[in-house]
Amino acid sequence: MSNKGKILFGLSIAAFLGPFTQTIYTPSLSEIKHFFEANQFMINFTISLFTIILAASQFLIGPLTDTRGRKAVLLPGLLLFIFGSFICFVSTNYYAFLLGRALQAFGISTGSVVAAAVIGDIYSPKERGSAMSIYQTMVFLGPVLGPVLGSFIAAYFHWQWAFAILAIAGFISYIYNRHTLCETLPKDITPSRITFQTFKGIISNQAAFSIMLLGFFQFYGYYIYLVFLPNLLDQLFHVSLATKGLFFMPLTAGIVLGTFLGGRAQKRFTRKSILVYTSYAIAFVVSAFWACLMLKFLNMFILIIFLLAYGILLGTSLPSQSTTLVNLFLKEKGTAMGVYNFIRFTGGGIGPMLGAIIHDIAGDYALYGSLFIFLLASAFVIHKKMYDPFEAPVQASQP
Repeated sequence: MSNKGKILFGLSIAAFLGPFTQTIYTPSLSEIKHFFEANQFMINFTISLFTIILAASQFLIGPLTDTRGRKAVLLPGLLLFIFGSFICFVSTNYYAFLLGRALQAFGISTGSVVAAAVIGDIYSPKERGSAMSIYQTMVFLGPVLGPVLGSFIAAYFHWQWAFAILAIAGFISYIYNRHTLCETLPKDITPSRITFQTFKGIISNQAAFSIMLLGFFQFYGYYIYLVFLPNLLDQLFHVSLATKGLFFMPLTAGIVLGTFLGGRAQKRFTRKSILVYTSYAIAFVVSAFWACLMLKFLNMFILIIFLLAYGILLGTSLPSQSTTLVNLFLKEKGTAMGVYNFIRFTGGGIGPMLGAIIHDIAGDYALYGSLFIFLLASAFVIHKKMYDPFEAPVQASQP
């Protein structure tokens, strides 16, 4: 493995741990509720707090990576994550557990920002797409694989061991990145002071805004499927608990395959064309899914095909999103990725809450119909506003 490959591997693991930590203990929520003698709101708040801090801290972590350095931010973050995981492991008090979750979230929030920034530092524009595809795959695998391992732990061990595993994984990631990762913040670029105008400049950039809007609704839709798919399976097919987990495999496999294809596709197509076609196609897949649901034409095979297609298209679009943002903000790539991660993590956090409101008021039809509208609107904005400065001459003749 090349030196770049070793660095990418370590950073991808660090980026994976964030969303993985978010969901690994969800199969044990009932046991945790009884252990702490807490109510359902208090237990759900341990998930919400993690998500909120993971998203909000991006505004601090992003600028720090552009001023203090990549490695200088990642390693202390991993140590904080390990400490938070240990607190959760030994906690016998709810509020101590909550503190551990907060420290976990703030510490591991460094992973996703630093990973994207370092990829932008060490890979050329032509190579970034393939590297970003690996990074994005790990980010999206986290929330899916978390409950899988968590279910195994819940079945054979006490729930606290999920946090022991997280502490061990964080320690391994720390040791590996400490020895492998070098400081990649360009020495020939004087770090600029990050101010409100910096954030305003990133968000007001039309291309960046279009990508962030797309990322928001893609994460929103992804978590809609993660949260509401089990209920849909109960309604339509009455499958067992063990069988439900298998229905997440097409979505996961699709994302892995899609990110691989998305990285390679950038060698043949412009990033704008990739994002335009995949974003419209995702909206079409959701509309077809919604129509089959309305017409009661949805069987297991068709559902699997829809989930696989959704995953492939979503995965294909991801490398182009992060690569374009890095290309747009070469001097503030860490800050730009921090804002991007904040917005899409917020979409993931809002998805289950807003989805629950829509579902309670109007049911599954409104839930997936509204998702189609959101995705179609974001695809239209991408079509009209998105561009990559490294591809500007080529894009003049493309959609």
